Amino acid sequence: MRARRPARRVLALAASLAALASAARGAELDIAGVDVVGAQVAVTFHLEGAFDEVFQARLDSGLPTGFVYRFELQRDRKHWWDDKLRETTLEVAAMYNAVGQEYLVNFKHDGRLIESRLVRSRQELAAALTRFDRVRLFDVAGLPRRSRLLVKGRAEMGTRTLLSFVPILLNTEWADSRKFRVP
Repeated sequence: MRARRPARRVLALAASLAALASAARGAELDIAGVDVVGAQVAVTFHLEGAFDEVFQARLDSGLPTGFVYRFELQRDRKHWWDDKLRETTLEVAAMYNAVGQEYLVNFKHDGRLIESRLVRSRQELAAALTRFDRVRLFDVAGLPRRSRLLVKGRAEMGTRTLLSFVPILLNTEWADSRKFRVP
């Protein structure tokens, strides 16, 4: 009888981990396009399936809530691991003001505030947090010309707890852009 109790605990732990993993699997980062503008790499991307009940409840409570997008610029190598050249983060956080019935959305690039914006509806908020068009993320000045590059990205969607005390970070899978060359 005693041998079965630890097995049940292991099964319960595995079921909890599977539930947390399925919560993260619902969201997906899509890198729709990459453009080289002068010496800057501009990326168009969007995050799908990230708004769940936990996210909405946290947002409605007035706590700063958002996503952290992590990107890497890599040199594409056909028969070897890709070479990471640069990395950057884009943080997007929203806070709900119940008095004004509006959301303040802050955008930070590598820890520096680059923009703040007020939005009034949930649709505008969802677009502000998850849809980005031609955001300049990397400077390619000084990189070897004509080398094949790609952008990899993922989104961090917050944490959940396992067994009420073990924090687990929820991430999307890494997404790859199309390959491109610096002109």
